Amino acid sequence: MTTTVLTYTCPMHRQVRQPGPGSCPHCGMALVAEGQRFALLRHMFSSPAHVAVMVAVMAALMAAVMMMLA
Repeated sequence: MTTTVLTYTCPMHRQVRQPGPGSCPHCGMALVAEGQRFALLRHMFSSPAHVAVMVAVMAALMAAVMMMLA
């Protein structure tokens, strides 16, 4: 019987690696199992506050671009 050890990493700081779950010492984000696709995107959509910030930033960027093009 073989056991696989997952390495957990921070979605924002790839240099942070450890053998089990925990939080990043740099930003406090939850570490995710290495190799999980779209882990940062899943994290961003995990909280309504994160979604609100993403929408606000996108709206501000779009408004800035529209003002520059006008």
